[in-house]
Amino acid sequence: MITTSRAFAVVDAAPDYRAMRQDLIAGNIANVDTPYYRPRDVDFQQLLIQKRNESFGLNDASTLAMAQTDTAHLTPANQGGDTQATLFFRDGHGARNDGNSVDLDVETSELSKNSTMYGALISARKRQSGIFTAMLEASAKTS
Repeated sequence: MITTSRAFAVVDAAPDYRAMRQDLIAGNIANVDTPYYRPRDVDFQQLLIQKRNESFGLNDASTLAMAQTDTAHLTPANQGGDTQATLFFRDGHGARNDGNSVDLDVETSELSKNSTMYGALISARKRQSGIFTAMLEASAKTS
């Protein structure tokens, strides 16, 4: 696929992150009757920030780079851009008697919002591809 800017890497990764979030929310709904189950989610915004920083070569202001004052010092591990998802438990709703804290209303609402955003991202990606296809077809006719 042809890319016109470094920002396209973020747009290209966003549907994958949305699909990952969709799977987590669907898992929460599937475990609505599992005793002691806690709903899980992923910080979607943080994933996109990490991808943006990686794409544009930016250093995350919240990450402090380790100083290496001597060449004999070991290089710190995992200095590069780590785009692993940070999972967290979405607790904030009272647990039922069986210890399960999945709120079906919250989960279905989040599933719907995430699905809508996924569809919008796919539509934007198709439009971007359509622009290049039209450009290539037009340039082939002029040759």
